Amino acid sequence: MAASKKFGTFEGVFTPTILTILGAIMYLRLGWVVGNAGFGGALVIILLAKLVTVTTGLAIASMASNIKIGHGGSYAIISRSLGLEIGGAVGIPLYLSQALGGAMYIIGFTEAWMAVFPHHPPLNVAGIVLAFLLIISLISAKVAMKFQYLIMVLISLSLVSFFLGKGDGEGQMLLWGGFESAPFWTVFAIFFPAVTGIEAGAAMSGDLKDPKRSLSVGILSAIGISFVVYVALAFWMNFSVLSESLRGSYMVMVDVSKWRTVVFAAVLGATLSSALGSIVGGPRTLMALGQHKVLPFGKFLGSQSKNGEPRVAIFVTGIIIGLGIVFGDLNTIAPLLTMFFLITYGTINLVVFIEKRIGISSYRPTFKVPIIIPFIGFVWCTIAMFLINPLFAGSAIIIIIAVYLVLVRQGHQAPWGDVRSGIFTAIAEWAVRMGARVPSSPKSWKPNLMVPVEKPAAWREKIGFIRNIIFPRGSVRIFSVRILEKGVRHRVGQLVQQVLKRTKDSEESNKKSEKLENDLTDLIKPLRKEGLLAVSTVIEANHFLHGISVVTQSLKGMPLPPNVMFLSMSDDPEKDDRLEQLISMAMREELGIIVLNHYPERGFGREEDINMWLRSGSPNRNLSILTAIQLEKNWNGNLKLLKVVENEEEISKAKIGLEAIARRGRLPLDCEKIVLRGTFPDGLKNGPTADINIFGISDEISVREMHTITLKVETTCLFIRDSGQESALA
Repeated sequence: MAASKKFGTFEGVFTPTILTILGAIMYLRLGWVVGNAGFGGALVIILLAKLVTVTTGLAIASMASNIKIGHGGSYAIISRSLGLEIGGAVGIPLYLSQALGGAMYIIGFTEAWMAVFPHHPPLNVAGIVLAFLLIISLISAKVAMKFQYLIMVLISLSLVSFFLGKGDGEGQMLLWGGFESAPFWTVFAIFFPAVTGIEAGAAMSGDLKDPKRSLSVGILSAIGISFVVYVALAFWMNFSVLSESLRGSYMVMVDVSKWRTVVFAAVLGATLSSALGSIVGGPRTLMALGQHKVLPFGKFLGSQSKNGEPRVAIFVTGIIIGLGIVFGDLNTIAPLLTMFFLITYGTINLVVFIEKRIGISSYRPTFKVPIIIPFIGFVWCTIAMFLINPLFAGSAIIIIIAVYLVLVRQGHQAPWGDVRSGIFTAIAEWAVRMGARVPSSPKSWKPNLMVPVEKPAAWREKIGFIRNIIFPRGSVRIFSVRILEKGVRHRVGQLVQQVLKRTKDSEESNKKSEKLENDLTDLIKPLRKEGLLAVSTVIEANHFLHGISVVTQSLKGMPLPPNVMFLSMSDDPEKDDRLEQLISMAMREELGIIVLNHYPERGFGREEDINMWLRSGSPNRNLSILTAIQLEKNWNGNLKLLKVVENEEEISKAKIGLEAIARRGRLPLDCEKIVLRGTFPDGLKNGPTADINIFGISDEISVREMHTITLKVETTCLFIRDSGQESALA
């Protein structure tokens, strides 16, 4: 690999860039552009096209001075910033545009050749040229670069010949043409590939001695010099040649030059050089896509010869170019290339804009550009796409999104980091700042649970139940407390001779903590696979309650705080007192409370029937209703509202109350309302069977009574207390 990185700025970037820009479009279509648009219209088209390449060139220079790009040029820049998925989604059309660019330039060569030798079969001419260029590129990129020096001399002489020639005009300027052959944006689309030569230089990024310097100096200098050349040519064409002649002949530069043979040779040489740039640069993008396994048969496509040449990728590119030659022509392929390049250049500008905007510390380019430059580049590329062809622009974006989704599902892992987490963090920070300005409302409530877990293994079945409470937009924060051993708690003041023992204790402590962290991570994996926000952590504390208190207070003061503490009852009576303290802690922190009493003999049953028991004037009905609704939806279950009354005369009134609650709470229409006569909790035995029963936690109900209630109904139970922030009526 090291042997292939042998090109300097002039040879590796400036030469392929300037020769691709001063290529087929300049010789074969610039006159046609001026003939349709006039000098003023042509100048606007050149400026608009250069606006894309100037902003993109500055963006590439900035990124090249910040990261090690490697093979792939623009694809490498995008993938190293926004990830392999987005890089691949843009890199695939980028590669196709490079390959089709080679086809376009060979078609341009064939047009010029046929103007002199009209009896030669065009496909034979194009085929011979393609074979010749493939042989050169297969031998070595170094040979290809040396070949381009001859072309540069020919182009320079041809420009001198053109400016010395005598046209058929009268020395009159046409500031704005009539666009007789095509409308403005079609003319722009046909001209735009003339300025896309920056990709020929960028594609050599992995073969440069000093990419940071070479890419910035080589690309920007080529853009500047080519701009002067194009403006001067457009002026002289409009001044010295009639518009009809410019529109009527694609070979007008040859026709009016002083030394026609030199210009003709330059036309052939320029188109050959541009095509060679595509055949050398395109395979390197394909090789990078293959090496990163973005494409099928990645190992095969990404292979290199002993001297670092991507020969397999060159053969594949040659096949695509051949198909483009057979089925396309210059005016058809040029707008297609315009769209692909606009997408790529727009994305590069977007990358730089995002990295500057989110302000991550890793973005420290030595070549700095104002943030307005990549923003203008991105916006203008997007606008230009839809001005040229809205249907094709929309289709291209949809295709890129589809490729992106496929790559996401494949789960690619890049060997480098990217800035996606920084982007999402910046969005989250912005959202938090905006949310802090707006008062909280029950309308925006959703279940955000915090769950203290002592033994992760005991929560395997319960985690699925938690999922059914929070799905699809809720969240859960699961944490555990590792109790510090006495020897670890009292490190300060111990004797020096105990240092080795403490170190051993610390290592064992770290192992226990690491195992606990891994167990919690495994516990929440099913939730994360469904796209739920689920996080876990382990803290160290002197005792369990102290650790939970610290976590609770910390989370309450952070963005996106939890609003419900989810607790589980134990069969061990000695832990009832701790549960009472946890409930008191949650009440003190103004959290909603859900206490699960898992009935081992029944578990969660069929996960279908839900009984929700209500008392008159219950202050806990809001969170109970919201939780019951979540379970009813995710279980696709049946919800029943139940109430126990002591007197016969209260039954009718109780039914009306339940109907009102169901109506105002917008409960399912098939929700049953059942009133039972009896006393609480003895009357619970008369209720219908269910997979889970939901009760409110009143001030009078203790943990011991929760056990009693569970034994009465003989099912798993939820005991719920409102925080005061919920509303089932919102």
